[in-house]
Amino acid sequence: MPRKIAFVIIRYGTEVNGGAEVHCRMLAERLLPRYDVEVLTTTIRLFGDPSQDYPEGTTSENGVTVRRFRPKPIGGGLVERLRRRSKRARRLRYRLAQAGLLRPLADRHPVWRMHREAERRYFEAQEGHTPDMLRYIAEHADEYAALIFMNYYFSQTLLGGTIAPEKTILIPLAHPDRSLYYAMQTELFTRVRRIAFNTAAEERLCRSIFGRQMAPATIVGAGLDPTAPAPWPDVQARYGIAERYVLYLGRVTPGKIRSLIPDFLAYRRRYGSDVQLVLAGGIDPAVARPDDPGLRFTGFVSDAEKSALVRHATVMINPSPHESLSLLMLESLANGVPALVNGASDVMRDHCERSGAALWYDGTRDFRRQLHRLLSDAGLRRTLGSRGPAYVRENYDWERILEKLHAIIESI
Repeated sequence: MPRKIAFVIIRYGTEVNGGAEVHCRMLAERLLPRYDVEVLTTTIRLFGDPSQDYPEGTTSENGVTVRRFRPKPIGGGLVERLRRRSKRARRLRYRLAQAGLLRPLADRHPVWRMHREAERRYFEAQEGHTPDMLRYIAEHADEYAALIFMNYYFSQTLLGGTIAPEKTILIPLAHPDRSLYYAMQTELFTRVRRIAFNTAAEERLCRSIFGRQMAPATIVGAGLDPTAPAPWPDVQARYGIAERYVLYLGRVTPGKIRSLIPDFLAYRRRYGSDVQLVLAGGIDPAVARPDDPGLRFTGFVSDAEKSALVRHATVMINPSPHESLSLLMLESLANGVPALVNGASDVMRDHCERSGAALWYDGTRDFRRQLHRLLSDAGLRRTLGSRGPAYVRENYDWERILEKLHAIIESI
């Protein structure tokens, strides 16, 4: 019988198109030839919209056993009050990091327990907290050869990753967000059996926070999952897409798109461009949707539609400063589409510098300048686009990635 492993993540399913969730699905399905693969997740499909939830219970999806647990946050709607109470240790650790003092302090005192109970209650009050899942992990941990937790900032990982740390692999998908500085993170990042990072920049960030006593780490990464594209005329007609467009693909949330919409509309006002901004993915109700011919919101798209949108884009854009890999950026490079990314992300700047296939911007004015460079210079787009496919093939090959992850699992 193959050994049984479990991925633990807040959302999972073919209708979920967040980067971490797609990453998890690709890994889980590709490990099926070697392991009995399960996923422990919540019923959430779209954050903030319980009407879209999956049913609770166990299903089989593309050969993967998926166990979904219904969220049961504590606190009766007190999450904001609990968040304020939980910030003291996080603020102190962040200020020490800004002063360059956290790394040497972490080398000597790796685990912080300051305000631990306040932090715990805050994470237990969050929308996606699933106490039934944590109990399941505690009761069934011995059945699994490895527990692979993804995303460091949800309660499933922060509270679940230390239940059986001796068989826990953490794929943190870390980025320079302040939630990385919670005191409880010190226990997670120092006690797990192994950490699998996506990039060297992500590992450098975490080592600067958790010091030399951080758990042993390997740079594993993730590949892409090519899908045959849907017929382009059908996709273009269905969503009313112009001949030339800038594409954002992923969760359309304030934290992900930042000021992309007003910045793009300001670009159009200045340059009078006929280029559209297409935002493809689940839309957070908090995102303003101006009625402007330069904008197209597609909502959720199928994998085949996504593939068609990527291949026909003039430019792909990722405005998020918080990336541990950016599958969006890698998809654009693999398809020979030049990318424009937020230079505040060290990970994406590394991709730009190493590949020579993308540009980054620093702030609103530079966004307009760099976007105009790309849209007005077909030669530049061809040059950048020609470099991307080789970079992805050489650095994000699935066979190499799966061998690394297999070696980590077998070492437990």
